[in-house]
Amino acid sequence: MSFMRDPGTNSLLLAVMICSAGNAGASCTGPQAMVARLRAQPTTENAIALGSWFASNNQFECAVETFREAQKTDPQSAQLHYLEGLALAGSGRPQSAIAPVQDAVRLQPDMIPPHLLLAALYERLNQHNQADEQWQQALAVDPQSEPALEAFSSALLARKDFIDVVGLLHHAPRTEALTLHLAAALQALNYLDGANDVLLEAMSAAPDSLPLANAEAVILIRKRSYLEAVKLLGYMSTRHPDDREAQLQFLRILVLTQHNDIARPIGLKLLALTPHDPEVLYLNGVLDYAVGKYDDARAHLEEAVRLVPDFFHSRFYLGVVLVHFREWEEAREHLEKAIALGDTEPKVHYELGMALHGLGENDKANDEAKQYQDLKQAEEDELEGNAEASQGDEDLAGGKVQEAIGHYREACGRVPGSAGFKYKLAIALHKSGDNDGERELLEEAIKLDPNHARAQKQLGHLLARSGDAAGAIEHFQMAVHAAPAWTEAWINLAAELAMQERFAEAREAAAMALRLDPGNAKAQKLSDRLDRDPRAQQSPQ
Repeated sequence: MSFMRDPGTNSLLLAVMICSAGNAGASCTGPQAMVARLRAQPTTENAIALGSWFASNNQFECAVETFREAQKTDPQSAQLHYLEGLALAGSGRPQSAIAPVQDAVRLQPDMIPPHLLLAALYERLNQHNQADEQWQQALAVDPQSEPALEAFSSALLARKDFIDVVGLLHHAPRTEALTLHLAAALQALNYLDGANDVLLEAMSAAPDSLPLANAEAVILIRKRSYLEAVKLLGYMSTRHPDDREAQLQFLRILVLTQHNDIARPIGLKLLALTPHDPEVLYLNGVLDYAVGKYDDARAHLEEAVRLVPDFFHSRFYLGVVLVHFREWEEAREHLEKAIALGDTEPKVHYELGMALHGLGENDKANDEAKQYQDLKQAEEDELEGNAEASQGDEDLAGGKVQEAIGHYREACGRVPGSAGFKYKLAIALHKSGDNDGERELLEEAIKLDPNHARAQKQLGHLLARSGDAAGAIEHFQMAVHAAPAWTEAWINLAAELAMQERFAEAREAAAMALRLDPGNAKAQKLSDRLDRDPRAQQSPQ
């Protein structure tokens, strides 16, 4: 096998070897035909065949010995040096593997696999700068090399260098792995819209990809677009009827959205396949309770809690079942534990109040009932606010600005603490020409949520148009702080800084925009203009 000509195979073997440890034995016992062939014809090709067989059978020391012996007659073979390094890595000696792989790179610098192996070795040894240099050299050979892009972005993600991941993958092929890496970085940088865009682009080319669909479902759930998530995961479950993860993902969203009739047969099927999976037990316990099978619900939820004691959802539903059975003290224990573990749903306080009443602790029960009523009212207001805002979105998209304003005002009245609703109303007021109203709403949105990047950016534009350059810069800075992967916000900041002759800062902002999107025409034009502007040349660096 020629590992040098097959980067995909090489990447797989590399992953296996890097994670392996030790040698299967000191004696080298290869296939007699291969051994005899190498003795009769000690060629590089025959040495590679036998050495590769040793490596694939975990006899790494034998592989190393075979490749080194062959180098005596063919010292200029980059492939022999590379395979020696690969075998040394497989034997758990990454430091020793570096020298032969460096030789391979020196002998044949235009081959990508040795660069990738050397980068992986450096990364394993926490020598990040050297690793990055090798990945960059591989990409210099082929800027679209998927193995190089995958390995490099994976390492950057592990280091939480999310901005570098975005810059690296902005114009990369939308393969499944690269898209998932880019979307993960964008989500980590609080840029859900960008993550959504790249996932949808990749899914248009691979509509049946489970990993892409699962990643998109996470974004939809974070945005509370539950019905869209149900449709997406339902489609994936029909496309992959025998895939357990696809069925489990669909079951999760069905239980979350209380589509119990659809969820029930899926839950029972998964329970039969994996009767000791704590999440499957929990989900079936919820469905058991919903259809009145309380004994089954108790058994499933008790087992789920036993397996994973700190999952508050299981604790809550077990408490609910125990309230049904009037086992007040045990119910109280599980419901209080659910709250301590992070349960913030209104119903946990209602059920805890029921348990406390059963125990005769009426004052505490009344406190829980009040918490429930307050939280439930807030939840209902949010639902009605979302409905009004959705209608506002539809009206605004259809050019019915005044109707949209009315719906957004209703949404803000329902949920006065929603920065998102106030931002939507501000945009509608902007379209109606009400700049004063727009500014007031944007300021209220930012006061509620300083990390609302779109509100910060919009207020920056408004202040720039009114001549308040200092205020505009401040809010553009807040926008990029809230969403560091938002290229457009960096361009806005750079342009405003340049207008105020703050050239050093403008260059930094433009450079960040290009780091995120190396091919961005606006960022490149602004950067070029700064390079040519004589005032910028005279400013302190």
